[in-house]
Amino acid sequence: MGRAGERRRFLTVLLAVLAVGWAAHGFLFANEFYSHDSVSFFSYASWGFPDGDWRFYFSAGRFLIPVLELMKGGCASPWLTGLLFVFWMTLAAWETAELFGIQTLPGLAGVSAVFCANHAMTLTGATYLYCLDEYAFALFLAVWSARQFQRGGWRRNGLGILMLAASLGVYQAYFTTAASLCLLSVMKKLAEGERPALAVRRGFRYLGLLAAGFVSYYAFWTLLCGLLDIAKRRTEEAGVLGALPGSLWTANRRYLQFLFPERTSLDWLLRGVNGILLCLLLYRLFSLLRDKALPLGNRVLLTGLACLLPTAFFSAFVLVPGGAHYLMTFPGELVYLLPILAAEPEARRRSGRTLRRLTAVLLCLIVWQHIVFANQAYMKKELEKNSTLVLASQVIGRIEGLEGYEPGVTPVAFAGRLDENRYLDQESETFRDISGWTGLFHQRSATYNLGRYLTDYLNCPLNWDQETDYSAMEEVRAMPEFPASGSVAMIGGTAVVKLSG
Repeated sequence: MGRAGERRRFLTVLLAVLAVGWAAHGFLFANEFYSHDSVSFFSYASWGFPDGDWRFYFSAGRFLIPVLELMKGGCASPWLTGLLFVFWMTLAAWETAELFGIQTLPGLAGVSAVFCANHAMTLTGATYLYCLDEYAFALFLAVWSARQFQRGGWRRNGLGILMLAASLGVYQAYFTTAASLCLLSVMKKLAEGERPALAVRRGFRYLGLLAAGFVSYYAFWTLLCGLLDIAKRRTEEAGVLGALPGSLWTANRRYLQFLFPERTSLDWLLRGVNGILLCLLLYRLFSLLRDKALPLGNRVLLTGLACLLPTAFFSAFVLVPGGAHYLMTFPGELVYLLPILAAEPEARRRSGRTLRRLTAVLLCLIVWQHIVFANQAYMKKELEKNSTLVLASQVIGRIEGLEGYEPGVTPVAFAGRLDENRYLDQESETFRDISGWTGLFHQRSATYNLGRYLTDYLNCPLNWDQETDYSAMEEVRAMPEFPASGSVAMIGGTAVVKLSG
């Protein structure tokens, strides 16, 4: 295909990312939208060297995030985040198409839509707006590393290892995306007739390169923490061999719940479409297994690798069973690439055209459901933010009404958390039908960070005492929870707000 055809393919990816990305996340990018951790991290004014919160990211192994944020400027800007998100997602979708040799315009648009409307990206935007574009960058690096591994050669393999280590240095979760893409690449080669011995050799080469990328990242992280005298965080969440059987069971069970959630927006549509699509994929696999032209070894290996896909897609629950969550499940939706890959070699054949059209309709319905989910998630977070601002104003009024309180001078402390408040911690009736498996729609107010709403968001002159634990004090234990009368009181010269307990 000439340069004109390649430009047309790339333009298709870009337009699809723009269309689906903005349909799903446009509300996020076009509004002032801060909640959850975004409240305390939308300003980077305190991130400078030698002190600052950059040390937290270094300790958590995400040492490239502060560098990216310094390049973006002094605060998180939703519109800029959106532009950067489109840029990195376009490159990620393009490299994925190159990895699998996708040439048709519908196939390119499908890959782009699956990437942009991914639930993991929606949950990231709803809670960590300030680094959504950075996570998209980490995804691109992970995809690019898999592409380099596929192309082979010591230079490309070395570049792939470097890119994978850099991806881990932004956000570790997309390591499983690179691994899943490598697995799908091996399966594609087997389906095309590559000899089993070559496929096995390719698979072990991928495993070695993935391990080299992780070891390089971990070694550099260890060196960095040693030089800066920073203690590592969250290393205890990594899986251990003894817990492997339980972790494998958890990963597969969670994946089934992911595909067939008990309750989400348009849940009947998502469950039904996923069910039909999986049946079509099984039919496609069965057709390959019946193909006598495909060597027996290929068919056996394909069957075994297909059984491993759920574990691979949700391998985050195996690698970090103590800390895995749905922000780390981007590869779970790579299953939607399979019908695109199956249709690609037969795009111009008349046989099976009805089946391909049905598959395309099903994928469009899945993308639509994901767009609906994203918009409702962002609307809920916007309502959550607004309700928390009202609550924060009430808290300020109650604090300032205390006898002897002097703004900015008198210490203020919070006992408990909003998400443990028995009055506020209720499932929203309005969003009852879109609770799903994420728990995103449970609280009526922010899950935490009330103090950050007061100091960072509302710029309230608050002398916040974050060192003293008031929740165990006898006087505080006797206080009712906010907003009851007596839930805000002066104790030992400190204005104490009891949120829960």
